[in-house]
Amino acid sequence: MRKRLGLDGRFSMGRVRSHGRWTLLLPLLAGLMGAPAPAAAQNGCPDVLLGDSLAVGMAPFAQAQGFQVIARGGAGITWLRQQEPRCARRLVLVFGTNDLRGMRNEEADSYLRQISAVMERWPAARIIWATPGCFNRDAQLEQGSTALDRMLARRVNQADDALRHLPAINRGREARCTYDSHDGVHPTAEWYRNWWTGLMRSMERTQVAGVR
Repeated sequence: MRKRLGLDGRFSMGRVRSHGRWTLLLPLLAGLMGAPAPAAAQNGCPDVLLGDSLAVGMAPFAQAQGFQVIARGGAGITWLRQQEPRCARRLVLVFGTNDLRGMRNEEADSYLRQISAVMERWPAARIIWATPGCFNRDAQLEQGSTALDRMLARRVNQADDALRHLPAINRGREARCTYDSHDGVHPTAEWYRNWWTGLMRSMERTQVAGVR
């Protein structure tokens, strides 16, 4: 399989809190309207990597940069809801694959709202969401990934004033459709490193005052 990095800025959900209001850095994602604003992160909070088996694979590279890792293979939305929100400086959410199988458009819409509602509870100064990519060896996963991507595009295009306090998104399929994998889902160690490097570059391009 031909290797292509192509990750910069195409694999993340970004949000920042500025002067008590959300400042959107990327196209808008619709979520649960009326969700309470999260508490502001305090100085001294750690960087956190949160997610499923893909986050487990990224863990060595994240830990080498000082990130705390909260991850479990097979984790889905129920697991995410069960995690106790904690203060974080930068939070990287690598998540979604285990909920995708057979997902249809209307279910993808609901899923985005569920993710938004959960992450609104985390007192993080910065959050990005690495969304699922392509799954050419698994038709059911690919169906769900396509539906999620389609709904993200629709929400970006139709976002209105009622949704502007919610997290922002940059879709994953644009960046994660060509990578080396032994099972069609989990990348090789080299590609875990590549994905992590792309996420960090995305953060660096959208620096927030006081968050490095």
